[in-house]
Amino acid sequence: MKTLYPTTFDANRRHRLAVFKAAEGNKKYQDHVYEQCRRDLLYWVNTFCWTKDPRVTPSVMPWVSYDAYQDDYMLKIESAIDNQYDELTDKSRDMGVSWMVLYVFCHKFLFEPGSDFRVGSRKEDFVDKLGDMDTLLEKVRFNLKQQPKWLLPVGFDVEKHAGWMKILNPESGNSIIGESANPSFGSGGRRKAILLDEFSKWDNRVAESAWTSTADVTNCRLPVSTPLGSANKFAVLAAGTQEKIKKISLHWTLHPKKAAGAYYLDGIGTKIPIKDLSTAFKLWRQSINVRSPWYDAEAERRTPSDLAQEVDINYLMSGFPYFDLQAVSKQKVWGYLENHVPGTPIPAGKHIRGVLLEIQGKVLFRETPDGWLRLYEKPNPIMQYVVSGDVAEGLPKGDESFGIVRDKYQGNVWATFHGLYDTDDFEDYVVRAAKYFRQGIGAVENNNHGHGVNKNLLRRDIEIYFTKRTHVDGKTTIVKPGWSTDKLSRPTMLNKLALEVSKFQVQVRDETILAQMKTFVRNEKTGKPEADGSFHDDGVMAMAIGSAVIEEMPYEPPKSKAVKTRDDSRLKQKNGGFGFGK
Repeated sequence: MKTLYPTTFDANRRHRLAVFKAAEGNKKYQDHVYEQCRRDLLYWVNTFCWTKDPRVTPSVMPWVSYDAYQDDYMLKIESAIDNQYDELTDKSRDMGVSWMVLYVFCHKFLFEPGSDFRVGSRKEDFVDKLGDMDTLLEKVRFNLKQQPKWLLPVGFDVEKHAGWMKILNPESGNSIIGESANPSFGSGGRRKAILLDEFSKWDNRVAESAWTSTADVTNCRLPVSTPLGSANKFAVLAAGTQEKIKKISLHWTLHPKKAAGAYYLDGIGTKIPIKDLSTAFKLWRQSINVRSPWYDAEAERRTPSDLAQEVDINYLMSGFPYFDLQAVSKQKVWGYLENHVPGTPIPAGKHIRGVLLEIQGKVLFRETPDGWLRLYEKPNPIMQYVVSGDVAEGLPKGDESFGIVRDKYQGNVWATFHGLYDTDDFEDYVVRAAKYFRQGIGAVENNNHGHGVNKNLLRRDIEIYFTKRTHVDGKTTIVKPGWSTDKLSRPTMLNKLALEVSKFQVQVRDETILAQMKTFVRNEKTGKPEADGSFHDDGVMAMAIGSAVIEEMPYEPPKSKAVKTRDDSRLKQKNGGFGFGK
């Protein structure tokens, strides 16, 4: 049964004072309160826990939960620990999450034997720095100092048992250990629970390793963070696409003060007041753009990316994405069509799989579910095509060779092939794809292993792209076969592709390419566009090469007037007649 306590600030202060006075010199009453605290987390938090906020006066104040979400959240964290399961928390900034998780840890540290915890963040200075309340263990240390002596473990001395990176309970042997992010994070000894604070900001390779290493240490991992894009380990966990994990969202609409005056805009921009604030969070869950006077003020002082990250829990708009991820999310993945009848058209929105075979000088498509080619549309006699390719460099992270067939009129993807091919196989696939798609031009990157591929393509009976150089006198000379990606061409081709995507000028169609676009970012330190962490960008680069080549060698209308008329009737359809995200 829950022990009652006042939940308004002034009444709660009077309650605390009354408890302290009644307990003074009264061992029986102390034992009674101790037992109440032991069995009721929320009673202990709202009677004996304190917080500190230098933005207000006084900066030190008693913790009084907003029962609309904070009590519920602490009980959910307590349940995750008691029942030993992982639970992720994504949140708006300044919702008190770090304090609340640490209160739960501290409660078990004080009252429940066998409670060993580990807390971690991306840098040591965020885990513990004596006297710095922004660090995790200093919050624990500060709260222990506020406890009456009769609630602390027998023999506990803050100076002796609450040192840097380690807080110990001399009576029960419990501990709360701090550790900064590293690939073997948390691997030393079993723990009842582990907090991974601001997990979205951990280096992605470290986060992947730490998540794996902690699985054998505890059954209760608690990743907590505001979002920072959709490519990092935290975002992948939150999406639930690779592994299932329980998830709690603490959005600002749950905070009574921040949600005060909440409203949303109807279709014509009229403010619709939200009379019952308990529904504000539910409306946000339904993707309704809930606002409030507090939110409007935040929107004024923050950039859109900062607002998405710190306030909105918006994975697509937060962080450092290179592509317009809202536009990417509206692209339609063309799914695999099982049981396709050979010889019939491929329905819009679907693809089939197969291989390209060269028989008696002709390249034919043979359908098979495990074929290397994904075919979205069959060749059209009035179209012209580019087969762009990015050749695997043989890096340890397992990059792939990636080929893409695009038409030169609309730029849509018609076919793709990718895998850990050797260079001879990839060369063959490019040649067959170019022949099958009406002598499409082969444009394969010539860097590293691509140099050998392009050298061999010169001996094959297909047209290939040549890198050219324009001199100061305006003359152009051929440099070498294939597409050269360098410090000048790379940003240009990527910008071209990004514009095509943001303006909905192309249909990407391929699931792998779209997934790579979501994890393609501007490096936070260098500003260079690249795959985030251990993610791949082969499809993005192959697609960008195609964009650049199509711009340089655009669609040329047939010279025959009769054919041209037929061209116009077929090609003037808006993106082939198929919209995005329908």
